[in-house]
Amino acid sequence: MSQDFGNGYTSANSIAIIWHIDDVKDQLEALNEGKGINLELSDDDCMEVLDHVERYHDANYGVTWEHLYQGIEYCFQDEIEEAEAQNNLKEQE
Repeated sequence: MSQDFGNGYTSANSIAIIWHIDDVKDQLEALNEGKGINLELSDDDCMEVLDHVERYHDANYGVTWEHLYQGIEYCFQDEIEEAEAQNNLKEQE
C-alpha cells in the first residue's frame, strides 16, 4: 500500500524527505553549546525555522543540518544576541 503525500504524489510515484521539529531542536542544542547560551524554542518556533528553510533552500543542494542551524540563526537572531549579551554579563560578574 502506497503512502499518500497529497496533490497526487504517493510513495508509488514520488519520494518525500522529511525534516521534523526534533531535527531543529538537535541543531538548537548544537547552537546553544557552541555559543554558550540557553535559547529555548517552542514547537511553533521550530516550525517557523522549518518553514523558512523550506522557503529559501536551494533545490540544487537540498536541505542539510547546516541549513537548520542557519535557519535558527536567521529566525531568532535577536533572541540569540540577547542571550549572548546576558551570558557575557554573567561572565563579567
